[in-house]
Amino acid sequence: MTGAGSGTLVAAGEQSFMGSLVGAPDLFALGRDPTITELSLDNALQRLREYDNAWTEESVKSNFEGAITIEAVVSEDVHTDVEEQLVLNAADTIVPGVSTSGRIFAGVDYPSGTAEEEYFGCIPLEYSVNYQQGDRVRYTLSMAYAKQESDPAADLTTATRVSDGSALAWHGVDLQIDAASVSDLQSATLSMTNLSRFQYGLDSVPNRGVTAAPEATLDVEATFVEETRLDLAKGGESTDVDTLDSVSGTMTLTPASGNVLRTFNLAKLKPDTHSWNEVIGTEDTSDQTTFNVDGDPAVTFA
Repeated sequence: MTGAGSGTLVAAGEQSFMGSLVGAPDLFALGRDPTITELSLDNALQRLREYDNAWTEESVKSNFEGAITIEAVVSEDVHTDVEEQLVLNAADTIVPGVSTSGRIFAGVDYPSGTAEEEYFGCIPLEYSVNYQQGDRVRYTLSMAYAKQESDPAADLTTATRVSDGSALAWHGVDLQIDAASVSDLQSATLSMTNLSRFQYGLDSVPNRGVTAAPEATLDVEATFVEETRLDLAKGGESTDVDTLDSVSGTMTLTPASGNVLRTFNLAKLKPDTHSWNEVIGTEDTSDQTTFNVDGDPAVTFA
């Protein structure tokens, strides 16, 4: 990046793995304040030796895999496209079978020209939605990609852009645990990991993406004004509990328009860890809880 406004970042869904794009194509931006925090390729070179040489003689290419991680503000105009085209392989969740795949287009204007790259067969690895009191709500999406080429044919200027006022603010989030809103919420992150992986055959380029072994967690920190999450972590009032109860939860995102953008339904929340912060000090005491999110499906998108 050589300065503000010199980069390009848009996406589209693929109808099949590395196949034609969804729509004509239906390109979309990734949200306000987009950044690429990782963009790399791995040729998995294997070193080969000769019996009488101290040094390796050559390196040969093995399976190719690229990596791209995007962070951006959740924006009403495009965020359902991000989730439905780049994360989910079913109407409202992730199911066994072939994963979804999409296309990322990235470019940069540099002092003597423009470089644009097209990343094919982008499959989701990790996805998280991040709330921080006083800030815009942000998401992080990590993907693997199967191939890249320069100078894409698609007209990137036709992508759906983000309009003013559509970026989601912190006060548009409602986190409920066991049917009660979390009071004085300071931070919350819903994370989904190990979403998909590549399958390879006779070529170094993967044949497809498939669902891996998805797991979800919910991290919550709130000013300590109630003992609800502490009681869940303790397993109730008893100090000798061999099992913990699960409760359901939801995270609802509502932008300034007042129309609910997304509700994440969390089937079974069970506290893994719980801690107090600033118990003795000058700052507000808070409690921090990490929940495993389980169920089949553990997370559904409504």
